Amino acid sequence: MSYIRDIKNKIRESYRQKRRELAPSLKQTFDERIVRHFTSLASYRFSDILLAYYPLADEVDIRPLMEDALAAGKRVALPRCRPEGAEMEFYFISSLDELTKGRYGIPEPGPECERFDRASGAPSMIVIPALVYDRFGYRLGYGRGYYDRYVGEYRGVKAGLCYNAFVRSAPLPRGRFDIAVDYIVTEKGVRLIEKA
Repeated sequence: MSYIRDIKNKIRESYRQKRRELAPSLKQTFDERIVRHFTSLASYRFSDILLAYYPLADEVDIRPLMEDALAAGKRVALPRCRPEGAEMEFYFISSLDELTKGRYGIPEPGPECERFDRASGAPSMIVIPALVYDRFGYRLGYGRGYYDRYVGEYRGVKAGLCYNAFVRSAPLPRGRFDIAVDYIVTEKGVRLIEKA
């Protein structure tokens, strides 16, 4: 088990470094293309709800995507992390200005926000952050397990956003509870993940 953990940590550090080395102007161009490709998806256009995340400095900047969703009349929800059990829930916002500094210093919805109910059946789409994806739709995140726990019970459409150079052809190490996304969106376009 520790052997697998060591491999994952080496992969994480390698892709963290690659992401830090991306020139800001190129990153901005790639981010704009990724958002444009994402908004062209039928799954996005027909979703009533977008579950998003507030991007860290070197992650794909999806703030314009959230603004687009709000302007289109969609409901937008972001995660709020609970330290106990490494769990999170998504809460609706009507503006990015409502967010406050939360766990890990990441802006998140305040306690007054309404929680998204995974059992509601409303058409929704979740955007899942990662350091790297493989071509089979599996991801390697930051190792805390928040998203792994959440998507296990999520029934909407799952999309991974990352730069094309961060999609590996070789499979990533994964466990039996890992779940693949339905789409990977990069600056080069959209990749539909074929389910076995």
